[in-house]
Amino acid sequence: MNKVPFLKRVLTSLGKSNDPTYVVVGIATAKGIFRPLFTMMDKKEAPETKKYAALREGLTEVIAIPTYITCGWLAGKGANLCKDPAKAIKAKQNLKFLGVCTAALVVIPGLCSIVVKPFTERIFNKKNINENKDESTKLNVISKTEDIVPIQKAQITQTGNYMMPLQRVSMKTFGNTGMRVG
Repeated sequence: MNKVPFLKRVLTSLGKSNDPTYVVVGIATAKGIFRPLFTMMDKKEAPETKKYAALREGLTEVIAIPTYITCGWLAGKGANLCKDPAKAIKAKQNLKFLGVCTAALVVIPGLCSIVVKPFTERIFNKKNINENKDESTKLNVISKTEDIVPIQKAQITQTGNYMMPLQRVSMKTFGNTGMRVG
């Protein structure tokens, strides 16, 4: 079986249609396969961390592939408004490119923020972390600063609009740099 004519037909077809959706779907497919694979091969990370990261990366690309296809297709439909067929072909490719860009910048991050976290929590059987915290581990943000760090009183002088403390700085502070400080 001769594969050269088949390969030639495929490459000719891709060259004639020049659809930006093919490119981003190809990249998303490669990322969906190789990023989780490389994440799982990392020997420095904990097994739970690797599983969670690989699942997130894989789910992101599973969401991305149909989103790229859909947004590119929907954006390309706007070219039907063109009366001139030559301009309509170019407009369709440009609109598909804009649709794919919109998918990458807006739609996919939005869908991932809605879908990925609940899905991973369900798979790893994690409850809401805030429900399991007891009151002693929460930060006390209302405490006074005097309780945490004692404030040293300094002599203040006014220079223009700025208030600055008077300090004596010795040469030992800056090391032997040749700088002369008052």
